[in-house]
Amino acid sequence: MMQWNAGGWFGSQLGASAWMFVAGALALRQDVAAASIVLVLFLITNTIGTGLWLRRDRISPYAGIQTLLAVLGATGLAAVHVLDRSGIFETIQIGARASAQSMYLVLIVVVAALMISFYFRFGRRSDQ
Repeated sequence: MMQWNAGGWFGSQLGASAWMFVAGALALRQDVAAASIVLVLFLITNTIGTGLWLRRDRISPYAGIQTLLAVLGATGLAAVHVLDRSGIFETIQIGARASAQSMYLVLIVVVAALMISFYFRFGRRSDQ
């Protein structure tokens, strides 16, 4: 049975969104507008995640995690798009390079796989 857990919730939320903060910070030197949008997307993600946590007495853990995953996917795709359109997605990377197209695919596959996994593990239960 899925339960609300502060460490699991905020660890997942911040762990899955931290890259947007880092990307936004790295992009500041090259494109302040694009960097600002990515940082706002990070804030939106974490504001929604915190809002879900604060409403945990009214939302099932399953509904909360599915909502958070959808938000992480949407804001992640938007962040990659903003950085790619500004021409800095590949230039802010440290270490191995990844194209924006590969990042779109990774985000879609990972978020979809997690949502499907949670559905089959927890979502089909009548108590959720």
